[in-house]
Amino acid sequence: MKILGDALSIGKKVVIADLHFGLVPFYDRELLEKVLRLAEKFQTLVIAGDIRHLGKKSPFQDFLNKISGIVEVLIVRGNHDIGISGYKSLKIGRYSIFHGHAIPEGFLNSKFFIFAHAHPSVVISSEIGGLKERAFLAGEIEIQDERRKLLVLPAFNELCSSTAVNLEKPAGFVFRRFKYHDWDAILLDGTVLSLKGISKR
Repeated sequence: MKILGDALSIGKKVVIADLHFGLVPFYDRELLEKVLRLAEKFQTLVIAGDIRHLGKKSPFQDFLNKISGIVEVLIVRGNHDIGISGYKSLKIGRYSIFHGHAIPEGFLNSKFFIFAHAHPSVVISSEIGGLKERAFLAGEIEIQDERRKLLVLPAFNELCSSTAVNLEKPAGFVFRRFKYHDWDAILLDGTVLSLKGISKR
């Protein structure tokens, strides 16, 4: 498993999430090109939810038609993906991939979770204000007296709103059920920050 900017590779598969096509229409073409450039390097593209932005006119079907001609596409449905066929969750080796808005089947049986939905970022304070950066979240939770690892994906669409996890609670059932304040934030350039060290709570 390797972090590649705002994507995650697992062998010859690459995982992205939260495309939200239609959110800002003028950006859709650039977003499509970004996905295509990434997908060309892999055998399989896994989209961990929210291909479209619900309630907005979206070219998601055109996107799916184009991308499926380049790479195998596996879709895990998100809360915005009404009418799109796909999985509720997906298992790749030891990794369980789901969107994160709802508890997936088999959740308790997995050892390593990869999910999205929260659009995580961190605010890094400075003397003149601060900088908000999209980030992965990496940590552990305890289920049935056993530690399980997890990784939360950032939104692949950089125009999506994001939640500064060192300032406020992210969306998703994991954050409602488990403590996350001692997790690490991994910036897109690979910098690792402890949430304990940058938290304003």
